[in-house]
Amino acid sequence: MSLYADSRYPVRSDLEAVHRKQLRQLGDPGTWGTGEQRLAVASEIRRVCAEAGVQEEPEGSRLESEVDLPPAARELIRELAVEPQGFDEASYTAARSGGLSDEEYVETVGIVARLTSMDIFARGIGVALRPLPAPRDGAPSRVRPAAAKKEMAWVPTVPNLPEGGEDAEKIYGKTYHPYIFRSLSLVPGEMHQHIELENIQYLPMDSILIKDYQHHEDFSRAQTETVAGRVSAINECFY
Repeated sequence: MSLYADSRYPVRSDLEAVHRKQLRQLGDPGTWGTGEQRLAVASEIRRVCAEAGVQEEPEGSRLESEVDLPPAARELIRELAVEPQGFDEASYTAARSGGLSDEEYVETVGIVARLTSMDIFARGIGVALRPLPAPRDGAPSRVRPAAAKKEMAWVPTVPNLPEGGEDAEKIYGKTYHPYIFRSLSLVPGEMHQHIELENIQYLPMDSILIKDYQHHEDFSRAQTETVAGRVSAINECFY
């Protein structure tokens, strides 16, 4: 059955497929969190959004997790999910001072960004939030790119070629990536999942500089950018 079979609006098959895949992957062990820990982050996202009145409570799902997230993680999630326009370097510093490593911080940011995007989509088409999966056993890989270093971002990032060497080529290919793409590169798996989602919801990242590229059948590139720009302005997006 389609993930959005109960929607009154037709949903593209590629969009349904990537949402189904990414929701399922939330229960998998990540790079720095177990499946249970990652689902605890997802449950906390939904809890704080429901508490703030910006999202409905999911039907038949518990908003409390048996995994006890540290206070710094809970505050990070609340700020990113409910008040992202006010998130600044002091927020990042507070998360680090509260005990989160840079790697845990980046993985948490990635999960918040992806799940809130999918939950807002569900709300937009008038369906209940899709259920979270069961956690799957396994340990996080805890693989940190050797080339990651402090550049101009708050967290370490993997430099572009040639400086980033093998890590850069493995993560980016041979293409130059600005910071907005490299911001999650300390946790490559999270970065790849984020780009996978953007490739479908927005447009393929390797086509972003092609000004007349049309990714959606019923929207021109100009119309797509108008919607994206308006939403970004309303959300007070930094970029």
